[in-house]
Amino acid sequence: MSSQVPGDPATARVPAPISPAATTPVGRLAPFAAVGRWRALLRTREAALVLLILVVTSALALAEPRFLNASNLLSIGTGMVYELPVAAGMTLVLILGGIDLSVGAILGLTGVVTAMALRSGMAVPLAVLVGFATAGSAGALNGLLVARFGIAPFLVTLGTMSIARGGATVLTSGYFLSGLPASYIAIGRGQLLGIPYPILVVVGLLLVCDVLLKRWKPLHDAFYAGHNPAAAYLSGINVSRLVFGGYVASALFAGLAAVFMTSRLAMGYARFGDMAELRAIAAAVLGGASFSGGTGSILGSTLGVLLLALILNGFVLLRLSVYWQGVVSGLMLIVAVAVDAWRRRRNEAR
Repeated sequence: MSSQVPGDPATARVPAPISPAATTPVGRLAPFAAVGRWRALLRTREAALVLLILVVTSALALAEPRFLNASNLLSIGTGMVYELPVAAGMTLVLILGGIDLSVGAILGLTGVVTAMALRSGMAVPLAVLVGFATAGSAGALNGLLVARFGIAPFLVTLGTMSIARGGATVLTSGYFLSGLPASYIAIGRGQLLGIPYPILVVVGLLLVCDVLLKRWKPLHDAFYAGHNPAAAYLSGINVSRLVFGGYVASALFAGLAAVFMTSRLAMGYARFGDMAELRAIAAAVLGGASFSGGTGSILGSTLGVLLLALILNGFVLLRLSVYWQGVVSGLMLIVAVAVDAWRRRRNEAR
């Protein structure tokens, strides 16, 4: 029988202290976690670019009402088709810690070779394959010299740029190559539900590349290889193979842009892709890529290309001199490099 007397302080059971955390419902913490996630999202480079794009879009819409016309927006999208593949390939190379100055020249050479093959009577699929083989060979040369022989990417791709551009000029003697078959022209001018084929292909390709870069380990290893090649090698990653593949992929992306450009414009020309490498670098670095390697995203580069396209389209609508477009592209590149340098110093300070 219990000897405890009700109400007796000496025998009363004292409850254990309850911690404040135990009295806080989990549901009350959810809003704070959500706020933290939103803050992290807003601090990303992609979010900053989206805000900047909205500002530029609003300013252009107020300055020129025609900016928001469906035809003008479609024109912007069509123009981006040539820049996006090149920027995607450049992003991969930058993630790996390299740089590719030859993509614009490879674009021009691929277009010329494809046009010459078509004019010789070759079937369209085979001519396109010949063009891609040309681009892939140039990329393989870049990858071999950088990955196998350890030559600086800047010097290698600068030399390849000169070879490709000079070769395209020699093959055409500086003239346009027109008279391409209608079945080839349909690649660049055909539409599905009012949307040009190249836009559909490029959007689908970029989505696949973005997912693979984030979730497929063999490709995701590129971030590790670009950030610290020595450590990546010691961990079992074949860094040389990744670097080689990155340059080949960059060249093939340039080849894709060449097919779309020559088929839409119905001609090949040695100067196609002129300065495309600088615009691709600017877009990729604005989107989060770094010259030191290890960072970058397809989404960020896409937003960078969109920002540049909006600005250049504004020059056309506002009837400003087209010669200023090169100045603006150069300024954007300088801004992108400055931002990258500032970000690296900040990370080193941490």
